[in-house]
Amino acid sequence: MQEQEGQDVQPESQAPIPEIEPEVVTPSPEPEPEEAPVPKRRLRRFLSWAVALIIILAAGVILTWTLRVQPQVAQIEALQSEVQTLQSEVDAQLSELEQLRPMVAEVDLLKEQVAMAEAHLDLLTVLVDVTTAQLALAQEDDIAAKAALTGTTEHLQMLESTLEGANASEVADMVERLQLVLEEVETDTFAARRDLEILANNLLALERVLFGE
Repeated sequence: MQEQEGQDVQPESQAPIPEIEPEVVTPSPEPEPEEAPVPKRRLRRFLSWAVALIIILAAGVILTWTLRVQPQVAQIEALQSEVQTLQSEVDAQLSELEQLRPMVAEVDLLKEQVAMAEAHLDLLTVLVDVTTAQLALAQEDDIAAKAALTGTTEHLQMLESTLEGANASEVADMVERLQLVLEEVETDTFAARRDLEILANNLLALERVLFGE
């Protein structure tokens, strides 16, 4: 009995120790990224196209400026410089013209005086022709009278072109009377003498009006 008990009782230190298995941790699967919402993707695509379009437009503007606008600007600047140069020349010429204006007025006055002197000469030439024709008819020389009046019509027409208004009209009447005298010299010397006298008196009166003599 005692041996049996002694066999049955074993020390507690000899009891088997259970093995502890290591705990295996299984990694949890990573969550899949959620897809971006459709409106956001469209917005990103739109922004990309907008940026690309802006870049293209900017490049076009730069190219246009380089190829077309810049040369035109240079041309405009050159033309403006030329205009300024021409304006300076015009101003200089206007200044010279202002200095010459008194001389121009003096030249015009001289031209008028020369024209009146020529008119006076034409009037005196006609008066000499008429007086010469009167003397020829007084000597009953109708051929000499007609010869004396050969260039008289031309001088009267020149006198008429120089004058104006009533004086020019009076000279035109003298031209008509002279034509009568040229016809009357061969047919009616009495009428020719009368018309020559009237013509001479009218010439003297016109000379007093125009030249105070």
